[in-house]
Amino acid sequence: MIFESMLILRNTMYILLIILAIFLFYLFVLLKIIRKIHPFPIPAFATRIIDNPIRRRFIQKPDLIATRMKFEPGMQVLEIGPGKGTYTKVVAKQILPDGKVYAIDIQESIIEKLKDRIKGENISNVEPKVDDAYNLSFEDKSIDRIFAVACLPEIPSPVKVLEEFKRVLKNDGLISLCELFIDPDYPLRRTEKKWAINAGLIFIEQFGNFFSYQLHFGKKN
Repeated sequence: MIFESMLILRNTMYILLIILAIFLFYLFVLLKIIRKIHPFPIPAFATRIIDNPIRRRFIQKPDLIATRMKFEPGMQVLEIGPGKGTYTKVVAKQILPDGKVYAIDIQESIIEKLKDRIKGENISNVEPKVDDAYNLSFEDKSIDRIFAVACLPEIPSPVKVLEEFKRVLKNDGLISLCELFIDPDYPLRRTEKKWAINAGLIFIEQFGNFFSYQLHFGKKN
């Protein structure tokens, strides 16, 4: 009797998981359609769902993504769309003691939460700020590294943003773009490469696979 009850419970759980998977799949497709028709920034509360332990441990590991960018102490780094600051904190450690991460977002609520987090963790070399990716408040050729994790495709005119990246990037600097398939705005690698080329950048290297990739771009000599 106990065995039969456990079997029924297990089968019920399997059925519920299947239903949940189907629901999430259709929700994912619906979000893709909506955001293609009407692009808008990811709401602040959604960053908690996107930035989850499974993603950080198995898919887009912060340490691995940061290592690929070859940071050095003293670098000036610009991050677009920092979310909860998971990648921000990893990068900040790698550019100590004199380096600095400027974590920018168009949504003030995200920036305020990030400020509270880095203050609570005593991180001194991160400056969260509200900024416009189309018109960055940084001088020409002032940034060593620019990176965006599942963020650039959210912006309606990615080529215009990449042109602005090019303006503030040093001649030997690097732009790193990371994308994840489950993101409603996920673009194919060839699409993002086309955006970068149209912005006057050159492709350097790529990592990952179809479901999770990282692309590096630089300036033409």
